[in-house]
Amino acid sequence: MNYRIFATLLLLSLWSQTYAQEATLAPKKTHQIQRTTEKITIDGNLNESTWVQANSADGFYRSWPNPGPPASLKTEVKITYDDRAVYVAFQCYAPHPDSILRRTTKRDQLENTDFVSIVFDTYRDGQNAVLFAVSPENVQYDSKFSVSNANANNGDADGEDSSWDAVWVSAATLNEKGWAAEFEIPYSAIRFPKKDIQEWGVNIYRRVARIGESHSWNEIKANINGSLSQMGILQGVQGIKAPLRLSATPFVAGYGNHFYNQPGSSFDTPYSIGMDIKYGINEAFTLDATLIPDFGQVRSDQNVLNLSPFEIRFNENRPFFTEGTELFNKGGLFYSRRVGGQPIGYWNAFDEVGDHETLISNQSNALLINATKISGRTNSGLGLGLFNALEAPAHAIIRNDETQETRNVETSPLVNKNIIVFDQNLKNNSSIAFINTNVTRFGNTRDGNVSGLMYNLKTKKQNYGVNGKFAMSNRYHKTLVDRGYNASFEGGKTSGNFQFGGGYTLETDKYNPNDLGYLQSPNDNAGFVWVNYSKYKPWWKMNNFWTSIWAEESRLFKPANWVSNAVGFNFGFNTLKFHNMGINGSYIYKGEHDYFEAGSENFSRFVYVPSILRINGWYNSDHRKKLVANAFYSYRKSGETDRYAISLYGGLRWRASGKLTIGANAGRDLSYRNMGNMAYSTGISSESIGYETLSTTEKEQGIFLGYRNISG
Repeated sequence: MNYRIFATLLLLSLWSQTYAQEATLAPKKTHQIQRTTEKITIDGNLNESTWVQANSADGFYRSWPNPGPPASLKTEVKITYDDRAVYVAFQCYAPHPDSILRRTTKRDQLENTDFVSIVFDTYRDGQNAVLFAVSPENVQYDSKFSVSNANANNGDADGEDSSWDAVWVSAATLNEKGWAAEFEIPYSAIRFPKKDIQEWGVNIYRRVARIGESHSWNEIKANINGSLSQMGILQGVQGIKAPLRLSATPFVAGYGNHFYNQPGSSFDTPYSIGMDIKYGINEAFTLDATLIPDFGQVRSDQNVLNLSPFEIRFNENRPFFTEGTELFNKGGLFYSRRVGGQPIGYWNAFDEVGDHETLISNQSNALLINATKISGRTNSGLGLGLFNALEAPAHAIIRNDETQETRNVETSPLVNKNIIVFDQNLKNNSSIAFINTNVTRFGNTRDGNVSGLMYNLKTKKQNYGVNGKFAMSNRYHKTLVDRGYNASFEGGKTSGNFQFGGGYTLETDKYNPNDLGYLQSPNDNAGFVWVNYSKYKPWWKMNNFWTSIWAEESRLFKPANWVSNAVGFNFGFNTLKFHNMGINGSYIYKGEHDYFEAGSENFSRFVYVPSILRINGWYNSDHRKKLVANAFYSYRKSGETDRYAISLYGGLRWRASGKLTIGANAGRDLSYRNMGNMAYSTGISSESIGYETLSTTEKEQGIFLGYRNISG
């Protein structure tokens, strides 16, 4: 690291401890509920006697924009249960019901609208939870939380996954008091411990878009990282059992394909037959299986022109691989697109084509015979995940153009892929996890195995925390084993107005989890430090503001060559009238040596990127209004003379009604002297390299290899 920068940030951190007020968790509220024998009709009308008699959870706090004071509008929430479901009723008071902001959108998209939500932490571990929300237009939103999958640096302290979709019932209506909502959440949608008397973590939220406020039942302190550690307690649930959760969905799929570039028959009609199975083993564990799956109905990937040296990471759109996968995603060692993905020898098929031969077909995706996963959590807080998938052999077909004979080339043998995960919850919302991924390819093709240990430890008051990972990868070839290691550590102060931290990552040159995981580039040796200061109370003309500075340095692990140094800052605020604006920037002040772009296996050359200064700014007007404006500005200045780029964008959005929004955006990118970058092969000199602007020092350092065009 650049020790002067590190020392400066460290002094700022120590100074912050002298003057910062320590943050403490708010007291946990308790809500007692009772069982109901009445049939509750989910229609948004709270006219059942159960709702009249049930205890009310009220006394909400403001959580945004100025956390702490009592909520400006009253909210009453009542909860009950029976043998099959939990029921929740909301009455949201509003002085002008006709002014409630509501929009009809897709599921899981609550855009500029009021909504209410409830979060259940059924194991009370502060690590895992489920959320159910609805808007006045009855648009549902649900998600899962897993703290050990969170990335606090990206602002995601609770690891929310909105791709999870449960089956539950809701209704919402406007009334003379404001608006009301009812939820029916069956036990098949949640997991809970096998106990006669349950005690769940719970918090309840309300968003009031017209006044730009968010409220919570149990107080949420913004200067404490994460919300799952700041939940209340739900008592009174007892004598419930998980229902039989069994569903089998057989399917038949047929296709008609017309190939314009194939000789002979240009039309075929493939078909597939399979089945999806879901079975609840007990209250906590679920088995999911898919037999000979067909994902033809899944949204296809976008076409991407990849000019980078790295593999493109695509989103997962197959439901089987998006639902209930939080355990398998521990440590980022599982990339589900590897399952049923490209055969390992796909590109080798092109090398097999000889003279007077044509490659007429090459299977681009392995046929998935079956995939099974079992996941759940025991009463002691131990999460267990088991995953297994079997792929059929893949082939390419090569035709002899002279004899018209064809031959098969195996591009992948029979492959078995499996994962095992153990995730133990600890005190103080801490956890430790172990994951092993294994790929066994039958025959002489390479096998792969990766093991990882992850930890996330916090103090009792949630003021400090450390997290990290240690992983080892093994690639088994015929006669040798490639073994690599990854170790990362991050820690710091995670509560209060002042927060600080730092981290370090080391990846050896042989570390490669990509048989079942995803890593763009190993061989990394990097460290970073940061300091944040945020103010959550009104000050001057601002509702709140946040600012941070950071610094990082990166080197290769082997050889230990320098790659880059960078510093940066962020500053943003919301005005008292709910205008949002800010600025951020970064400076790579010595340029960058990009060894991966140069494509050298032994890291003997690099692409030289000159020093770059980047400044970005943004503005968003009051989103409570019908007419909303936004603007974005970006400036990038290179260390080379007169080389810079400017981007300027702006737009307007008009909310005509709850079902119609009209918007327009316009902008322009300008680049000056965008010439690209230079690559050097170290240790080689040349007197004539065909680039007149190179200095003598640069001529002595290496030979010019070419340009890489980069966009402004």
